[in-house]
Amino acid sequence: MLDLARLLNFNHIKLIMKTDIKKLPQSEVVITVELSPEELKPFLEKAAAQISQQVKIDGFRPGKAPYDMVVKKVGEAAILEEALDSIVSKTYYQAIVDNQLTTIGQPKIEVEKLAPGNALIYKATAPVLPSVELGDWKKIKLARKKIEIKSEQVDKVIADIKKLRSKEKIVERPAKTGDRLEIDFDVLRDNVAIENGKQAKYPITIGEGRFIPGFEEQLIGLKAGDTKEFELVFPEKYYQKDLAGQKATFQVKCNAVYEVELPEIDDEFAKTVSGGQYKTAAELTSGIKDNLGEEEKNKEEQRLEVQLLDQLVQLSKFDELPEILLVTETERMIHEIEHTIAGQGVSLEDYLKSLNKTLDQIKQEFRPQAEQRVKSAILAREIFQSQKLSVEEKDIDQEIDELLKRYPANPEAKKQFMAESYREYLRNMLGNRKVIEFLKKEIGL
Repeated sequence: MLDLARLLNFNHIKLIMKTDIKKLPQSEVVITVELSPEELKPFLEKAAAQISQQVKIDGFRPGKAPYDMVVKKVGEAAILEEALDSIVSKTYYQAIVDNQLTTIGQPKIEVEKLAPGNALIYKATAPVLPSVELGDWKKIKLARKKIEIKSEQVDKVIADIKKLRSKEKIVERPAKTGDRLEIDFDVLRDNVAIENGKQAKYPITIGEGRFIPGFEEQLIGLKAGDTKEFELVFPEKYYQKDLAGQKATFQVKCNAVYEVELPEIDDEFAKTVSGGQYKTAAELTSGIKDNLGEEEKNKEEQRLEVQLLDQLVQLSKFDELPEILLVTETERMIHEIEHTIAGQGVSLEDYLKSLNKTLDQIKQEFRPQAEQRVKSAILAREIFQSQKLSVEEKDIDQEIDELLKRYPANPEAKKQFMAESYREYLRNMLGNRKVIEFLKKEIGL
């Protein structure tokens, strides 16, 4: 069996071999390679030397037995089998270079003829990068939205900061809006407990609106040790589809009531939360507004970049996309979701249950977006090459220097950033950035 992981371990001897290229649907090609007995000779000699390192041949030191003696010991067929990996590694790479093909992933190798004293013939089937006919990007019409930060946005950030700096004390009085409660509760539907509907020592602040409408209001007036049962209807657009729009019974026990003391927003508070960056409450408010403005600008740039590529995809013509690209991009999207929900303490399995969908259904739903993303990547690559854009090594070094400044005392981070694989990641990222900058300039954005 061929060890395809060694496909790139080729030497630099240029072979004159017969190759034939046949195009298949979905941007696949079949490359037929034929090598004469004479062209096979250096591979066989090298393979014989490798075999003689492992097989004892009387009268010769390991690796020093002549070709004829190795043939006599193990047979020419065994030598040919030993040489097969290196033959394919060398000749497949040369075939794709000679024919200017950009293959994707590992090829499927089928040996058609393999016999001592005869020509070797094999076929390599592989997906290739689809060609694209770029559309006229001058037709793209985009405009930046005006960034306006409202006072409500600033107030929300300040409220969040106050909450982080708040103090709590347990109280014996009935709960009111603004208090934090620790509760146990069960959720039942038709007197049957729903899956994952039981919670113990659940923290909830009345007035934050983090639970379904009406739930927090039902907690007002409860004291530690009180119990209460009530009915509510889940919202029509609730994330758990099987509960959306359904009536349920809630059985609640209040374990404790905490009064939340929020700090006043004054000059001293501004200094403590900003590490001295802001001297007054007014400066803090102004700084928060500026930061929100920068965040909104970044979001707007991201929106424009996505729209820019999406519109250019619509204006361009693509060959049929290889299935491997669509599958790989869909898997990447699944991993992105898995990473996001993991930060919220939710597993992919539970997430799928909440949607009442299977993994295969989600993948099918992602397919159109995966196709769009693949086409955008192909476009970016084509523009990068056709416009002769480049990423210099100094650009990558500068990017790494900036990253290292953020993690000055983290040796593991430094090791990761200095790895060649990470340099390649940065090279691709910076290349994409140059493409976007080029397109923005071209359409006057």
